[in-house]
Amino acid sequence: MRRGEPATAVCITREYLKDFFALDGSAEDQKLLNAIVSHLIPQEFPHNSYICRMGDQADAMYFIESGLVQVRGQNHELLNELRPGQYFGEYAALTGEKRMADIQANGTVLVYRLDRAALQGAIQHNPKLYGIFLKQVYGEATNQYRKLVRALNMKHKIGPAPAGSKPAPLKLFINYYLVFLIFFNLLLFCPDPRTETLHPLLLLSPTVFLVGYIAITRRALESLTLACLYLAIMLAGRRFIGSFSSHIIKAVTETPDIILMVFLMGVLTRLFSASGSINALKKAAGRVARGPKGALASAFCATILLAIEEYLCVIIHGACFKPLADSKRIPREKSAILMGMAPGAFCMLNPLSLTGIYLAGVMHKAGGSSALFIHSLPFNFAAFLVIAFTLLLALEKLPLAGPLKKAVLRAQSGGNLWPEGTEEEAGEEAANQGRVKNLLLPILVLIGSSCIAGSLEAGTFTVNVLYGLIITLIFCFFMYCFQLYMTPDQFFRHIIFGIEGMLAPVVLFVLGACFAAGMEEIGFSAWLNGMVGTAIGGRGWMLPALIFACCVLTGALFDSPWAMYVMGIPIALELAASMNAAPGLYMGAVCAAGLLGNEIALGDIFFIGPMLGINPTAYYRAKLPYVLLITALAFTGYLAAGFLLC
Repeated sequence: MRRGEPATAVCITREYLKDFFALDGSAEDQKLLNAIVSHLIPQEFPHNSYICRMGDQADAMYFIESGLVQVRGQNHELLNELRPGQYFGEYAALTGEKRMADIQANGTVLVYRLDRAALQGAIQHNPKLYGIFLKQVYGEATNQYRKLVRALNMKHKIGPAPAGSKPAPLKLFINYYLVFLIFFNLLLFCPDPRTETLHPLLLLSPTVFLVGYIAITRRALESLTLACLYLAIMLAGRRFIGSFSSHIIKAVTETPDIILMVFLMGVLTRLFSASGSINALKKAAGRVARGPKGALASAFCATILLAIEEYLCVIIHGACFKPLADSKRIPREKSAILMGMAPGAFCMLNPLSLTGIYLAGVMHKAGGSSALFIHSLPFNFAAFLVIAFTLLLALEKLPLAGPLKKAVLRAQSGGNLWPEGTEEEAGEEAANQGRVKNLLLPILVLIGSSCIAGSLEAGTFTVNVLYGLIITLIFCFFMYCFQLYMTPDQFFRHIIFGIEGMLAPVVLFVLGACFAAGMEEIGFSAWLNGMVGTAIGGRGWMLPALIFACCVLTGALFDSPWAMYVMGIPIALELAASMNAAPGLYMGAVCAAGLLGNEIALGDIFFIGPMLGINPTAYYRAKLPYVLLITALAFTGYLAAGFLLC
């Protein structure tokens, strides 16, 4: 078909192209727009025909005027569906690389083709267009990161309410009216803890309020905020606002390095997500894996390398290793258990991960040494048990039982790989097709620079994560910008977006520190130590196992291990000091409880299930027997460790 202006176009109009290329009404931009329009070539493709084939030399981008376009991978699996007004092939139009997917017409499709030479000619006449165009293209590469942020917000019980879940105004009024009554009575009748000893019921009341409120609302951030206000009223009466703000300022000023590390980890996670390396990792894994055992083993090994952020790892598993497992006829229940459980365990044992940084910060704020998290790692029995369990599952050495056994038999008999009720969703092709090294090299730089800048403290080597993060970000700047995966302006935009994505854990960390400090000031810790010492008597060896059991239940109730950590770690540290016991054992018990409490709770399955292509309920039923067995084994381990070490 001849070149020409899309005079009858409905979607790909001059106004559309003007907005797409961010052109204005100046004479120069109008001339450039005319040049772009003159080089558009309308092309029509019949049903099931291929617009582009994988491996073809890329020389153009396409704008969809009408019809449905399907993006298919190397095994002809559906990766994405594009509709009128969308576009594809844009990255290839800039780089000239080979096509990374098959593009197939579903029904009759009309597209407008803009060849690479025309686009580059436009860029030569208007160099600023390159940055504007790349910005448009790169905006499509952020969907995986948006999923990650939504997952983190779910983990912290923060974010917009799901559709249909908004409470009625009357319910809101009753909820906050009751909170107001509690606070008002506390203001009138609570004694001053600075001048007299509070009754045990009053000492317990902030914790009861927090646990009760979070159990009813399932909102960790709101619950912690109100619990901190509750403590501020107890401590300062009518001057509670000043007390509350001073506690927040103190928490921030005492731990700026921890807060900065969490923010920088968010930036790094954002850059990893935007580097375009997920599809490259998927192809590399497909070349390496041989058979079902190789597919799961490659996912397990990738988890070791990617144990920087739990949910980022799950997202990568869903994009890269789920299709690989499907191609090897592995039932979704089996692959989802490995890909859903292993990341949390590895991240918990990694001092460089977001989880490790957060836990080390909470322990340090509670009064522990900077090396306490490292000392707790050998006692995190749950993490080691989960890793052993998933490794045996990958190597097909694990005895199968319950729903998992039924799933394997279903797949072996030629049935569906996914359980009934699973909604198959189309995958998404990353707009920016990167390289595996864009993910792996920064991780290696982070590990190496953190270790080089580390120090030896009390016989324990401690890594300098803050130093490593800064070096890694500098490395990423040159690596990504010089490869033209992003412009410097886009790099710094990702820094802003990455910081935004980590606001939830930082706020929880600060509020948790405020709550722990308030409980200390009202005398709760001193009372608890005395009570536990009297109740335990000569059976102090049972305390680590009891702490583990209580924290598992609390973590499952909260449906947020991070909220449990800010409560459990300070209490466990105080108990360890009162019993003259090794604090690492007690911290290991709390961390292990957070891992298993999160697996027992229901919240995560509604993110992990869809990401790994499985009905969340079926995923939960398949993993639950093994999670309960691991919990029982860990409890026995803490009884034995307490008996031997306490």
